[in-house]
Amino acid sequence: MSQAEETRLDLTLICAEKDIPEEGALLTRTVKGKRVVLCRSKRSETGIVAFNSRCPHMNGPLAYGRVVDGQVICPWHFFRFDIVTGETIACESMMRLEVYGVKVDGGNVYVEL
Repeated sequence: MSQAEETRLDLTLICAEKDIPEEGALLTRTVKGKRVVLCRSKRSETGIVAFNSRCPHMNGPLAYGRVVDGQVICPWHFFRFDIVTGETIACESMMRLEVYGVKVDGGNVYVEL
């Protein structure tokens, strides 16, 4: 990836691809002052997804939640969100999980905030 492409997309290097654990486990990093959760997903184009570490319901710590069947489950109130789209699962709600673009290049993972 060229420097110009990285700047244009506002991508930030977050970690090496090998640092992200197997599907279902979560990795948390801070990027530009935001806590970001990363995990593997067979449904995403890159095989890796990134989302805000706080639940949009009451700021529950999603980094301590778990991922089951492509959904992150908040440990506080058990709200569930699709980790690829950010949509709320099992209830109608205007809440959406903030998801970030991910690019994998040269063994590194970049996140677009």
